[in-house]
Amino acid sequence: MKRTRIEKKGKVGLNLKGLRFYVLIGVCGFLAALSIFMTIASATSGAEVANLQKKEQELTAQQRDIEANLVENLSISVLQEKSIELGFTKINNLVYVTGAASVASLPLSQAGQ
Repeated sequence: MKRTRIEKKGKVGLNLKGLRFYVLIGVCGFLAALSIFMTIASATSGAEVANLQKKEQELTAQQRDIEANLVENLSISVLQEKSIELGFTKINNLVYVTGAASVASLPLSQAGQ
């Protein structure tokens, strides 16, 4: 009986060693797959960051162009040229109206009649 028990214990011991081996192989395979997945994810995010940086540079350049255009269009000489193109002219005879003079009243010669 002792022999059969030893043989059974030996087989059980071999089965546990085989099971441990397969579990270890499975864990190593899972970790390898996880490592590959993480590498792909980090490479993808790196490409996205590079794309966003390129877009940021393009938008910054566009903003500089718009600001330069705005400064150019708001200069006095450009505003004067555009006002002449639109038909506005420079005033030659400027008349100031004081608060004492009534604009809508009758002239003094007609007020007495």
